[in-house]
Amino acid sequence: MNKWQMEPQVLGQYMLRVFNSDENPERLVALRQKLGLHEVEAGRWYAQSLLLKYMHQLLKNDGEDVLFYTGVRLIAGTVFPPNVSTFEEAVSSLDLGYTIAHRYQVGAMFGLRASGEMQLDIIAANPYPCPYDWGILHAIMKKWAPAARLSHDFSCGCRLDGETACHYHLIF
Repeated sequence: MNKWQMEPQVLGQYMLRVFNSDENPERLVALRQKLGLHEVEAGRWYAQSLLLKYMHQLLKNDGEDVLFYTGVRLIAGTVFPPNVSTFEEAVSSLDLGYTIAHRYQVGAMFGLRASGEMQLDIIAANPYPCPYDWGILHAIMKKWAPAARLSHDFSCGCRLDGETACHYHLIF
């Protein structure tokens, strides 16, 4: 099998949703062109490394808030199945979408584990920068658990510091 066939890939439709979740997507056309992502087709597969380079360049140029709000806006534009009524169901639904939009990659976007009656632990071992995940989780929390509190547990490490996962706690 060719090397390119084993590298993690992302469906163009997902990439377009990420690009269009920026507050002003047109401002990033030059960055996308530089990475060879100007003419992204929804039904085509692209190397995930290109989307990661895009996100890391945004992080470097504009800071964490840009990726946070990209995650928030991505969720605002996401249509969830009608049977989704809890935070856990929303994250599980999102994980299914992640699996569909990514190939040659192991695992889901988020892992969930209850740790007591009032706390849910979330492990994000996906390759995307944590401010993006933080925005996604924050938007899901605001919709399905608005009274809850979400925190990033830096004592367990952070992907921005080279760790393999970020750990979050949702306290109801």
